Amino acid sequence: MYIDKYVRLLQTLNRCSLERLQTAQRLDLVLEELKYISGDWFEQMMLEEAMAMLQRLMEQINSANVSELALILTRTNHLCPPLMDHIASIVIRDIDKIFYSGVYAILLPFSVMNYDPPQADEFYDVCFQHVTPHISSFEPHLLVLLAYCLALADYFPEVLVKEIFSINFLGRLDSQLETVSDALNMRIRLRLMEFNRAVCLECPEFQVPWFHERYCQQLQKKWNGMTSPVQQNMHKMLAEVLGGNNFIRVSVTTPYFYHIDFECKLDKHLQPLPYKEPSTLQISDKGKVHWGVSSLENMSDELPPGAQRVAVDFLDSKCFCKHSHHMKGDALMRIRHLEILGYRVVQIPHFEWNSMELSTQDAWKEYLKKKLFRELSS
Repeated sequence: MYIDKYVRLLQTLNRCSLERLQTAQRLDLVLEELKYISGDWFEQMMLEEAMAMLQRLMEQINSANVSELALILTRTNHLCPPLMDHIASIVIRDIDKIFYSGVYAILLPFSVMNYDPPQADEFYDVCFQHVTPHISSFEPHLLVLLAYCLALADYFPEVLVKEIFSINFLGRLDSQLETVSDALNMRIRLRLMEFNRAVCLECPEFQVPWFHERYCQQLQKKWNGMTSPVQQNMHKMLAEVLGGNNFIRVSVTTPYFYHIDFECKLDKHLQPLPYKEPSTLQISDKGKVHWGVSSLENMSDELPPGAQRVAVDFLDSKCFCKHSHHMKGDALMRIRHLEILGYRVVQIPHFEWNSMELSTQDAWKEYLKKKLFRELSS
């Protein structure tokens, strides 16, 4: 009886929401309502209709509401190129009408969802030039978020890097983080570490020191390393393809503390090279399977001439935009960094590994052979 009532209520809610989206005429009113809507119901039932409505009212986007719209797009994680292109064109045209503190929200969907509008260079330059005179006016934690947002897009303004890694700024940031919630504190410290790592790897000319070693070691101790059934199955298939467990490492920690699902080494003829110590899977008292973490020392072994160190990464749905195979900015930055560290990166997207075409062990092994050997030989 109660279930029937809830079903009828949900049906009524769906009908009213669809009607509201289809008949909406004022973008500002809809944006105000969308700020408070989230969760599975909206994403499954209303997201496509909401995107259609936003495109229908696209001409009402202006300098006053563009920041709010950008935040909504970021939250939905739904890539809509027509909307993004229109936002970029408005920002380039009317940047002087936009308050400088709103620039971070505007940039966020572009960097998070890894989307370059047609005038990408001009868009990023205009945005950063608009905030440059006000850098000292930003609250420290917001400047860290802005810097990380730009780093996702492979954009590292020297003035911003020097400001954030100055003794004065880091002191002000520490003081501020003592006054914020634990959740925000942890988020900002993580973003500062990620920005520090990005600058060290991508902009060595700035000579910024890496000062997050101890922080990352503490994070690593808290990491449970639990594996999913998909990863366990992939580990088994990789071992068979490469010739045994001694040809593969699991849960490798790289310099600058990236965690790699699987690592292998191939010689110049694309033949697997063995490790001195095989990786192990550990089973806890509760029956949960964990990776045995491979330490930094274990990856310092020299490679023979012409050999390659290969990172095999399983990409779950969090690495992609909603209802899309379009990779997000943090996943792309990870690839850039692993390549700088000397890896060839082999990606295993979840939608390929879990596809109907790969429903047998032979199909999985053939897929991995193609990924490991044919891609690297092409």
